[in-house]
Amino acid sequence: MKPAVLVVADSDSYLKLATTFLHRLGPGWDRRVVLARTPVMPTDEQILAAFEGTDLDPADLEVLALNQFNSQTIGEDLVFAAATGPVVAELYARILRTEPANNRRTALISALPGVAFPATRKGWNYRRPGDGFICHSHAEARDFSFMNLDDDGHQPTIMVSKLPFLRSTGFPTQVPGTIKRLVFAPQAKVPFGKEEREQILISLERTARLNPGLEVLVKLRARAGEPQTHLEAYPYDLLFEQLVRAGTLGKVTHLQFVTGSMAEVLSKESALVTVSSTAALESLDRGLPTMVLSDFGVNAQMINVVFESSGLLGSLDDLEALNFAPANKPWLRENYFHRVDNTFNESLMILAQRARDGQLKTDPEILAFIKHQPLRQRVRTALPTPLLKVLLKIRRQLRLSQQSSTRSSS
Repeated sequence: MKPAVLVVADSDSYLKLATTFLHRLGPGWDRRVVLARTPVMPTDEQILAAFEGTDLDPADLEVLALNQFNSQTIGEDLVFAAATGPVVAELYARILRTEPANNRRTALISALPGVAFPATRKGWNYRRPGDGFICHSHAEARDFSFMNLDDDGHQPTIMVSKLPFLRSTGFPTQVPGTIKRLVFAPQAKVPFGKEEREQILISLERTARLNPGLEVLVKLRARAGEPQTHLEAYPYDLLFEQLVRAGTLGKVTHLQFVTGSMAEVLSKESALVTVSSTAALESLDRGLPTMVLSDFGVNAQMINVVFESSGLLGSLDDLEALNFAPANKPWLRENYFHRVDNTFNESLMILAQRARDGQLKTDPEILAFIKHQPLRQRVRTALPTPLLKVLLKIRRQLRLSQQSSTRSSS
């Protein structure tokens, strides 16, 4: 009998992780993917993009509320919580509370959908009750291992795999040729400020004008108002319209705003630029010129500290000159482009078999830990979607107001 795995996702980026993970596992497993009903559920277009290039059928995607998950409704040996932290924690809690502590039959694992370096305590605490946590680079695994040492009692096994949407087996092969298309991949959270984002758009327009024949695409994860994993205070498509109305950018523009799959826009003659996005890894994987902008800082707040020593850092001036540098091989080896063997898949098989045999145990410390989950976390996963959207909108407005006050006083 095949081992069985259920993957629960909740947003566009996590759904992409879910589908590519199952595709890499292959038909040797019974595979099922479910979308948790939350305010960050992907649109139909985002769902199709997440399934593109996999052997899975988007028509098989189920949508369930979190309160429908428990030991009686889950028959799979392994549950992969490919979701945002509060959803992972709630899913884990519902399963662990309803299964026998000494002969549990559902193994629990989780992962983050992209760059997870440096490790954060908040993200770790959501996922700590699981049996395993998947890292996608040696650098990540070391960082989370250090965090693991700070916890008494239960510690999930840290497993090293590779981001499932990366296809190269080791160092990517560089694609020679002239750059004919420039793709900018935004990150929803950074840079946070409106002025910094406007600066990027102005520089992209200037890049197009300085390099005749260059096609410049802004590859959006979602258009303004559409759901995505992280709230975006200043969507680039709205900012662009404001800059045109203000006369800062001309009505005749060289910029194109597109959505859909990143694979569709990264052609052989493309280059990619970002401030901080997993898209940089997709571009490197295809052997394409790749740049991480350093104008706004390289630090944990900008979520790009992982690219230190990568050789990929560049400025807006470098961008306008199309001055792309190759990645450093030692950095590639430590960060996402290591060679992999079958160890990870074998570990999953063993974990699934232990679950099927009822050999898993839930640490009493973990049962106590999940009893005291923050109220904010439970509210986020239990409130009706329309009400939660209103609360999230109010929170975003408060954050913008606080940012404005901080700048005014500085």
